[in-house]
Amino acid sequence: MARIRICKEEGCHNSATTEGYCRLHYLRNWKRLRDEKRKRQAKRLNRYIEGVMREHPDRYVEIIKKELRSPDFVRSVDEAAGAERSEELLFDDATYDEEVDELIRGLKIEKGF
Repeated sequence: MARIRICKEEGCHNSATTEGYCRLHYLRNWKRLRDEKRKRQAKRLNRYIEGVMREHPDRYVEIIKKELRSPDFVRSVDEAAGAERSEELLFDDATYDEEVDELIRGLKIEKGF
């Protein structure tokens, strides 16, 4: 039997659809969630670079260039940085800001919500 998860937002009793939030609260918190995700990704990438520099102090630039060309680059970063979630992408599409702003402008919130 499938469990229904409730939105993380305090006082909300809707079912969670994305990252633990209902649709409305996910959109409301989207920018903060995206910023946190980018910070985690930057930390992960920095740990990877520091690890490569430690292992290969003389030729770390060559190693990084070689791994950038590899199709398994994200997995390499995950392994070196010890990341828990490999499905996160290193870079986000720049058009998300505009799309989400447009979605938020189009939302109609019922009275009493």
